[in-house]
Order: sequence, then C-alpha cells, then structure tokens
Amino acid sequence: MRKIYLHKRFDSFDNMVSSNINSNPFMPSFGRIPPMVLDQRSVMDNYLLRLNLGDAKYQTSLVYGVRGSGKTVFLLNVQRNFEKEKKHYFVRLNLGQGNLLFQLLSNLQEISGTNWSEILKSVQEINILGNSISFQDAQNDVPINYSVVLQKLLTKFKARGISVLVGIDEIEVSDDIRSFASVYQTLIGQDLDISLIMTGLPSRIFELQHEKTLTFLLRSNRIYLKPLDKISIRENYASAFEKGGKKIDPLVLDRLVDSVRGYAYAFQTIGYYAWDQSEDYIDSSIADGALASAKSDLYQNAYEKLYTEVSDKDRELLDVIASAKKEKVPISFLLDKFDNRKNYLSVYRARLLDDQLIFVPERGYVSLALPFFADFIVWYKERHLLD
Repeated sequence: MRKIYLHKRFDSFDNMVSSNINSNPFMPSFGRIPPMVLDQRSVMDNYLLRLNLGDAKYQTSLVYGVRGSGKTVFLLNVQRNFEKEKKHYFVRLNLGQGNLLFQLLSNLQEISGTNWSEILKSVQEINILGNSISFQDAQNDVPINYSVVLQKLLTKFKARGISVLVGIDEIEVSDDIRSFASVYQTLIGQDLDISLIMTGLPSRIFELQHEKTLTFLLRSNRIYLKPLDKISIRENYASAFEKGGKKIDPLVLDRLVDSVRGYAYAFQTIGYYAWDQSEDYIDSSIADGALASAKSDLYQNAYEKLYTEVSDKDRELLDVIASAKKEKVPISFLLDKFDNRKNYLSVYRARLLDDQLIFVPERGYVSLALPFFADFIVWYKERHLLD
C-alpha cells in the first residue's frame, strides 16, 4: 500500500511572501506552478488519500476544465506531492513526442537504475519496431510486445515497493493513446502498482471516454476543476496586496474580484497586472490599466484558442449570446434568433454547457462563463472582418 502523508501540503503563500515581499505573487504564464493556487487543496488531498487507500476508482483519474482553469497546475502539484515520498515515482508523458508506450518504457528503465540485461536476464539487444520491441538472446530473435516488457518491469517494481503514477496533460483521442490505454488496461488487470491521471478539455474527456476501444475509462474517477470561489478570490487578493505593502480601495478590490468571474487564469492575470502596475496604492486608474492588460492576455493566450476550436454552430450560439449585451440572456431571445428551433438550440446549448463556456444563472437564462468573453467576440470578429 502506498504511503502518502497528507500533512505535507502545498507550500503556503505566507511563507512565499515573507521570503520575498517584493516579488509578484501572481503568475499568468501557462505550464508552471503559481505561488498562489486557489481552491485545489481539498481536491488534491482527497485524490491523494483515495490513491493511498488503493481505491480502484481513483487508480485512473481524469481532470477536466476549460482552458486556463488550472489543469496543468493541478497535474504539476500532483507530481510534486506524490514524489515527496520515497519509492513514489511520477512519469509524465508528452503526446507531442509520440509513442507513449516507449516514453513510459524509457522512464521506467531510468527509474529502475538498471540496464535491460539486468531487467530481462536473457536480453542482449533491444530493437524498437513500431509499437513492439524485439530482443535477441544468445540463440534466437524473440519478439516481445510492450505489455509483456512493462509487466515484467512493474512486477519487479511492486516487489521493491515502488509505486508509479503516470501523468498525461491535455489528452485527446489518437491511435497512440488507444495503444497506450490498451496496454495500461492490461497492466492494471495484473494488479500492478501503476496509476494514471490525465487532464483535458471537457469535450476531449467526453470523446476519450466514449471512444469504442476506451470505454473502460467511463469507470474512472473524474475531477472537475470548478470556478474559483468569490470569497476565496477576495481574501487572497486582499492578503497578497496587504503583505506586499500595497493598499487598495475596497471598491477597487470588489471590481477586480468581480472581473475574475471564477476563472483561474483571469485571477492570476488580473492580480499580476494590478501588482505590477502599482507602487503602494491600487486605485481605479491602476485597475483600469490592469484590466486592459489582462484582457489583452486573455484574448490572445486563451480565448482565441477556445473560440476557434469549437464548431461553427457552437460559435454561432456564442455570437448570439454575446450580441444580447446582457449579463443574463433569456432563452426566449435565443429562440427568436434561431426561429424557435428548440431541438437545435438544445443540442448546442448542452455542448457549450459541457465545454464550460456558458452556464445557467437561473431557470430560463444563460450567461457566458468567462470574463470579458462577449467583448472578446466583438474584438475577434472585428479583427478578422467577420459579419
């Protein structure tokens, strides 16, 4: 059984600030762990606890959320916390590098600290052939597939008390992931100490789970990175600015908090510019500049990708919602724009809800989920000369 000591939590923000009070505590860049991470701790603790208890459902977990919701940060924090204990190894695989099985095999060989002749006593030479491996012994060429090699290696790991957690970020369906998942399913069926955590956009996770060769993933644990809590946003902004020696007008603070709309990337970006563009006081003019800079980052670093990767019909519905120029858009308004095609509207409304690009603030209404997204749509259409 794994031993993960849950009292070892994330490094506290208090410690970070005291070590360098002048450092900007906000990090809007992707792919790194910001000094301030909101609303992930309880989810992290529960995940690690269940993994530690050997809960079969948590052996395979899927983390999903809109782009910029903190999926990569969550994965990096999983790695950092998992590897705090001896004989706990996190193996991160990269879809862009191809051949996930060979990546896994290479990482496990490195972890073992041995060469192949020690792992497989008869092995003299290994040749990579597509999704298989062949090795030569003293007398014969004997083909062997990844499943067999990985099973032998992980069996040795289990005997040594070694736990392996594999992580894949921004997953999508491909032949490579199908091959990997097939072998992984075989390995967990052998009761080997290997677990898997993958992150992805909601639509990609849905496609993955409903791929006909990957339906076993329907039984996996799903971790939804929900929008940040407004109270938590306010408390963390106030604490960060206070400890950084920056006073902020209460009404300006409320404006920054409201502008975040629960979006993790916006929290980091708005906080970063409010800090960076101020000296010792954050007033309304500082907020104006910070929000303008944050909007530019949101548009180019997140929203353009989000908007262009949904279907034309999804974009059509987003455009109509934005055209209403209202915080809450009545369904009746949408029906009127779509000639009362209720079934048509229901399909694409459901898709955008799943993608977390809209939400239902109350019965009979919808709203855009992300801050400044209606402004972005206008900006994008003007930039690309769209009607």
